[in-house]
Amino acid sequence: MKKIIAGSILLFSGIILYLGVYIEAARHSSTLGGWTTPPGRFATALNEVGGTTTFYSSIVMIICGIILLLWGCFEDDVVKLIKLIVKKKDT
Repeated sequence: MKKIIAGSILLFSGIILYLGVYIEAARHSSTLGGWTTPPGRFATALNEVGGTTTFYSSIVMIICGIILLLWGCFEDDVVKLIKLIVKKKDT
């Protein structure tokens, strides 16, 4: 249950952080005078706003939250499956 709560908090926090940085970069990208092609308009705005680290950190938080949620939800099922496999192997 603790993994589910921690995963939910990480997922929710990551989504809020991602949206905050994304909206600010999108707002700033509409006022850009010029940008280079390889990073593109959004990445240039993200660099100018200073949200690159925050943007990638929010993605890591979202991924960790999803992993914790799945781990917490299916932990009992995986343990039962492993015990069943070991039991069949012993017989």
